[in-house]
Amino acid sequence: MTGKYPPPEVTIRRYPETSVCDVVVVARGQELVLRCPSYSQAVKWARLECKSYKIPEPATEIEQEVPPFLLSGR
Repeated sequence: MTGKYPPPEVTIRRYPETSVCDVVVVARGQELVLRCPSYSQAVKWARLECKSYKIPEPATEIEQEVPPFLLSGR
């Protein structure tokens, strides 16, 4: 398999109404999601991932809807 992959990308997903954030790492056609209890912890993980892949700072996305499993603890 000699296909070309797009460059790695790290994104932080923030959800309204909850402090939980996801760090999404996309590399070589694979997606890895790291769930973090707070935005500050997500930023730390995202920066660590960016350093390991030698890419710029992560982007932040704010999701419009909160997944139901994040609200079940209320």
